Amino acid sequence: LKLLDTYSSLSDVDTEAIEAAKAAATGAIRDPVTLFREQGGMMTLPPIQALEDNSSTKPLHFLLKIFQEGKLEDYQSFLSTHTESALTDLSLDPSACTYNIRLLSLCSLATEHEEIPYDAIASTLQVTNDEVESWVIAAVSSGLLSAKMDQLQRVVMVERCVLRKFGMEEWKSLQQRLHVWKENVATIVEGLKQGQIIAQQ
Repeated sequence: LKLLDTYSSLSDVDTEAIEAAKAAATGAIRDPVTLFREQGGMMTLPPIQALEDNSSTKPLHFLLKIFQEGKLEDYQSFLSTHTESALTDLSLDPSACTYNIRLLSLCSLATEHEEIPYDAIASTLQVTNDEVESWVIAAVSSGLLSAKMDQLQRVVMVERCVLRKFGMEEWKSLQQRLHVWKENVATIVEGLKQGQIIAQQ
């Protein structure tokens, strides 16, 4: 990625950059969880963007984008068009790819909800309800999220999770959460003031 970062525009991208981009993209797909922090923003690098403009590397770029910000259903849509041979041609293990995209899909789901019903996780990951807890444990163990499971209510309470992308939608969500937090703080402060007034009477 350090080499790719030295290219400032698409016009600078040469054969060496394309080969480096292919290696970086394949590596990011192969191990997206371990390399999560290192690959943040890699989609904006000119050599990576150049992969989309070449018919032979366009599928790789599309697959990388799925592993950067997509979900399991996007990955399955890719496979329906390109089949698993597209993965094996890149020396990617289909089973490992499916496992990783499920973890990443759970991570994306956690950024959208503070409490996630087991049913929603099962549906998103396309697993049984009995498998939900093992997937949550795997995601927590990988460092992608911090959460608690309420087995009685059958919900996962998200405490923290990593953001797979941070664009305009994420800014709006953050703004909305800050607004709610500000209103809650104002309500608490007002309650304290009222309590002081009553105590002084």
